[in-house]
This record gives sequence, C-alpha cells and structure tokens, in this order.
Amino acid sequence: MSYRLFVLDIDGTLRPRGCTCVPRTTAKAIKAVQRAGVRVAIATGRGRASVPKDLLSGIHPDYWICSAGAHVLDAKGALLYDTRMTPEQMYALVDFCENYEYPLRFIFTDGSYAYLGYEEFRAWGKTHPIGIDLKDGMDQDRHLLDMPFTAFAWLDREAAQRFQDKYGYLGLRFVFDKDDACDVLPPEVDKGHALTGLLEKLGLPAADCVAVGDGDNDVGMLQAAGLGVAVETGSEAAKAAADRLCPPGDKGGLEALCRELWPHAFEEG
Repeated sequence: MSYRLFVLDIDGTLRPRGCTCVPRTTAKAIKAVQRAGVRVAIATGRGRASVPKDLLSGIHPDYWICSAGAHVLDAKGALLYDTRMTPEQMYALVDFCENYEYPLRFIFTDGSYAYLGYEEFRAWGKTHPIGIDLKDGMDQDRHLLDMPFTAFAWLDREAAQRFQDKYGYLGLRFVFDKDDACDVLPPEVDKGHALTGLLEKLGLPAADCVAVGDGDNDVGMLQAAGLGVAVETGSEAAKAAADRLCPPGDKGGLEALCRELWPHAFEEG
C-alpha cells in the first residue's frame, strides 16, 4: 500500500514524554518520507502559536490540524477551516471554574491565555518546559477580539460530571490527558473530523492516510485513517482504536515505521 498522507500527533508521539523536542533521528526519517512525496500533517491539541520551531527539530509539515481539530491550516498558515466556542459555552466554563477555583486557559489564534490560575500554570511550566505560549488572561477580555477554539482545565472527572449535570445542553466534551487535567472541546471539534475534512479537500481516500497518536484525543483520528497506529505507551482508548502499535519515538518507533511503510524513501542513491 502506498500511503500519501502521514498524520502525526506531537506530545507523547513525535515528542516523547520527558523530551523537549522531537528526537533528531525521528525528524530525519519523517523528512526523508516527505522528500519522497508523502505529505505530512501535524495533528495536535496545541494551538498553532504554541508549537515553537525548535520543538519539531526541523520538520516542516504540509498541513496543521491544531487545537484538537478546531483550527486547520496549510503550510503557509492559510486557514482551511476553523471552529470556535460559542460565548455561552465559554462563559459557562469560566463561571464554573471560577466558582470552584479550577485553573483554566483558552486557546486563541495568538496563543494560550490563562483566564484562571495563571501563576499555577506558570509554576508548572517551569518544571515541564514543553513550549506552551502562555499569556496572562486574568483580565478575561481576550475573547472580545475573537472566540477561543478550545480550553484546557485542571479539574477531575467528578468535576467534569458536575459541569455536565448543570450545562450538559451546551455539548462541551471533556477529554482527559490524565485524571486531573483535560481538554474542553466544542461538540463538533475532533481530530478525526478534521482529518476527514482535510482528506476530502485533498481528494484523497482514507485508505491513503497513516495516522499516529497516543492519547484519547487521537481516537477519532486513528479511526478515520486507513492505517491508525498508536504508541505503545499511549492511552488504552488510543490503543484500542488503532490498527496496530509502535514503540515510542525515543525507542525508534517512528523511524522504524517510516522505513517499513516507505522503504523507497531510504534507498541509497
């Protein structure tokens, strides 16, 4: 099978946990595949402004699926399509997190703004340098320019259920990275939906696409691709949704996958 689109999550996939950037050997393999004519897309929960250049170790993707699928761009930054939170969804989330003192940040076009718990997020960032462009949004006025794509909150599953009990009609989804931290997504936002839309725009069937991820927010993407690959250290949901597994990036998993699927990209001469 000659796959023509390679879609990759960043955190936990391209960037192994505990690493500050994509391993050089992984980046080299992906660039070789790209030179062989395969288009590469990044699919991340991060906002586009929170993917610094050095994080990707020289990878220049052809497409970006950012904010968990809410913001889709081409290589030059031209907007293909986007989805925003509604004012009602955003205000309900702010009110709830303010009442219970849960740190909360929103992803906007120009970065992540902490509306609640800015100092807590900053303190965490000093010990977890992952390149998130965090801005002080404590004045809670950034949304007056445009609405956010998604949110990220430090709360647990019980708190999420309490929110749903009160505001379930808004359709917001809580996708947990760990038991006390989660993305908060509008109902139509999903990496899988975004990937399907991108495939349609490119005129490619799903069978021509390989997607690799490790988290719960990658499930839809893994299911939408012709070949879904989950990292062995990923979440149970991601592994269940995938067609196969691969070792993590710091164990050479992505490089080996590239060499297996596109051997011609590594032929000498």
